Amino acid sequence: MQQTATGGAIESVTDRQRMVLLPTAIAGHALKHMFNAAFFVILPDLKVDLGLSNTQVGALSTVRNIAGGLSNLPAGYTADRFSARRAQILGFAMAMVGVFAMSLGFASNYGMALASAALLSVAITFWHPAAISTLSRVFASRRGFAIAMHGTGGSIGEAVGPVLVGLLLGLVTWRMVLQASVVPGVGCGLLVWLLLRPIPSGEGLAPSFLAYLRSMGKLLTTRRLLLIMLFAGGFAGGQSAVLTFLPVYLREDVGVSTWTLGLYLALANVGGIVSQPVMGYLSDRFGRKIVLVPSLTGLGVATLGLYLTPPGFLFALMVLLMGVFLFPLMSILLAAAMDLVEGAVQATTISLVFGSAVVFSGFTPAIAGVVADLYSVKAVFLLACGIILATALLALATSWQGARAKPA
Repeated sequence: MQQTATGGAIESVTDRQRMVLLPTAIAGHALKHMFNAAFFVILPDLKVDLGLSNTQVGALSTVRNIAGGLSNLPAGYTADRFSARRAQILGFAMAMVGVFAMSLGFASNYGMALASAALLSVAITFWHPAAISTLSRVFASRRGFAIAMHGTGGSIGEAVGPVLVGLLLGLVTWRMVLQASVVPGVGCGLLVWLLLRPIPSGEGLAPSFLAYLRSMGKLLTTRRLLLIMLFAGGFAGGQSAVLTFLPVYLREDVGVSTWTLGLYLALANVGGIVSQPVMGYLSDRFGRKIVLVPSLTGLGVATLGLYLTPPGFLFALMVLLMGVFLFPLMSILLAAAMDLVEGAVQATTISLVFGSAVVFSGFTPAIAGVVADLYSVKAVFLLACGIILATALLALATSWQGARAKPA
């Protein structure tokens, strides 16, 4: 399959190297999201151990989101400016995920938990720009599908992680789970570096700092990209509110065990394993908008279902339906952003989309925490539904699609 390239190094990537790159990116993304999922499963136990209120839990999630958002721009610049070292960037980012997860396991007070959770989010953030921009270049004519397959790894990690952590919490403390996570984190980081080191990753594409700033200025005046960034913010705002307080609702209001909680959170991602590559393919074939708007609407309806249905089969069905849309939506948004840019700032564009998600949604968990304390934890689902459906309406009413690379 012939690919549209942006530089000689990408054109020199062989089919065999592509077949190493894609599975490695998928597997690394899966492990990264296992760490991400562990945070939410552990959150109720961390809350009890440190004696936190719902408002403090929301603030913890907000600090975590803001730290990840602020680190997006340096992550994107690093991936673009040092494109020849993307294997090292990805390997180091994965290793640091394990290190900072371990530090969270040693937190003895709220301040230490805030700092460790923030650093963990920073380490997680540095994976996306380097991985996704490389896939976007190497698989240019199948960009939506390749990014969606990368996202499928995230769905697998988010599905497996809660079950695994839920089981472990039945045997050991949440601190021991986090402290031991340094071993798979560092080990996987080393493996990613070894596998990707021989693959060309964009030598000669790195811009000068002034050229980079000019490109950044141009990106930030692109109306269509700004709209996509706004959609990402609305989606992430609703998502972060639900993911922060769904575990609290299930543990405190419903009274489920850690094992059952893990199953619920896994259920929230199982649907995305199948739906993500399908939606990526459909967005390549028929356009991003025709997939994005119904997906946002479906997510909003499922979130409303969490508010309206009692615990039991119907509630579990709403969680499953929500999972069908969670990860595919971000993959479609990223592919839509990549359609608008060329050259050596693709990693920065990815960072802008992820960063905007945090700028617009960083305070949503904190607001949701106040709502939970004033009304009920379940009321957070209604708040999230309103944010998501408003985003769907905006995406429907505006023009923002760019041209996609055509298959050879």
